[in-house]
Amino acid sequence: MMHDHNKGGFSLIETMIAMFIMVFALISLAQLMALAIVVNKNQGRDATKATGFAHDKMEELTGLAFTDTTTNVSVSPFSVTASTGLSAGGNLPPTAPAANYSDTLDQFGARTTIPGSIAFTRQWQITNVNAMKQIAVAVTSNKSFRSGNGALPVTVSVTLKTQ
Repeated sequence: MMHDHNKGGFSLIETMIAMFIMVFALISLAQLMALAIVVNKNQGRDATKATGFAHDKMEELTGLAFTDTTTNVSVSPFSVTASTGLSAGGNLPPTAPAANYSDTLDQFGARTTIPGSIAFTRQWQITNVNAMKQIAVAVTSNKSFRSGNGALPVTVSVTLKTQ
């Protein structure tokens, strides 16, 4: 009688190697999921803060008189100097901030000019539209992860001011 030693199945070594590969893949996947959760949480937090900071600047600008062209709203406290007020001008990202039409904030929303503590940049643009002023405020989150195209996330709010 002949014995068939070539039976189908896996040896213990083959099973252990397969399990090791599977455990390694699952641990890698778990780390990737954890990173995705953290990035998503941070993006959401930064977007929420940016929306609030845009609203704050919008309130400052809409609180000025329609004809105000001297209040400097890029500093705190405001100063009445030969500045811009609601004069037409400024720009929005991705264009670099225009003088007197931007300010920088720390992570808590306080104005700052210290490079290491700047977390958000606010830019605003004022455009004369018929008998109204269009006010657009953009807040860039400087410390967020960049999007797929390499740009930092930006929140934009727009309103119209009448006389």
